[in-house]
Amino acid sequence: MGRVGVCGSLNMDVFGYVERLPHPGETLRGRSLLYAPGGKGANQAVAAARAGADVSFAGARGRDGFGETLVESLRRDGIDVTALEPVNGPTGVALILVEESGENQIVVISGANDRVRGPAPGDNVSIWVTQAEIPVEAVVATLETARASGATALVNPAPAGRLPADLVARFDIVVVNESELEALGGQRAPVTVLTLGAAGARLLPDGPVLPALPAQAVDTTGAGDALVGVMAAGLAEGMPVERALRFGMAAASLAVESTGCQPAMPPRDRIDARVAAAR
Repeated sequence: MGRVGVCGSLNMDVFGYVERLPHPGETLRGRSLLYAPGGKGANQAVAAARAGADVSFAGARGRDGFGETLVESLRRDGIDVTALEPVNGPTGVALILVEESGENQIVVISGANDRVRGPAPGDNVSIWVTQAEIPVEAVVATLETARASGATALVNPAPAGRLPADLVARFDIVVVNESELEALGGQRAPVTVLTLGAAGARLLPDGPVLPALPAQAVDTTGAGDALVGVMAAGLAEGMPVERALRFGMAAASLAVESTGCQPAMPPRDRIDARVAAAR
């Protein structure tokens, strides 16, 4: 199996669970509160590691309690955090409201994520993964690192509109939802995966729609990151793109059945079992 390198964001997620999402100016009584490791980059790294990949993570964290907690959490999943730099200032935080249907609203306070730099080349990394919660310069540096070492470059340009479309199109693989695809205009990478939530996913431009695996959704927050990280693990293992995508979709279907982001990332045996059950 090849190694997955992830350059991305690291947050402490603060979840509030509510019956429904509030209207502007409205105050609601919440049902429960959860602190959990998060950040799109770290979520994808954890998803890949639990799927069996050897993973390294490049990013930035503050010199504070949240930062220490998040580093130790990544280490517990066996992730190499050598390139996770401590910087002055706060660690990133995401404030997340989740309603009973599983829908959510998220506010991200970037903190140290605004100080992320690109990773150093690693000859043993077979696929580099990055997202849009870090500076554009760090995304460019991740692409350049992949090109310098011959690795595959995968980008998940989320949140939408933060990365130039021409930059995204230079990656080998792009994973987008419908709003992120719209933000790219007509520009496409050689492989573009469109995720469609409960409707499944599609390889553009002419690929089939792969149906979503059945799931009892509790919290959809980490589904996209589960798909990206586990798909990257599959590609590093040598799976063809469509099979790796199905592998990631199985992980996403499991992730929505639990609360939180990183706590919901499933282990390899459960992913394999769900893939087998869907055949």
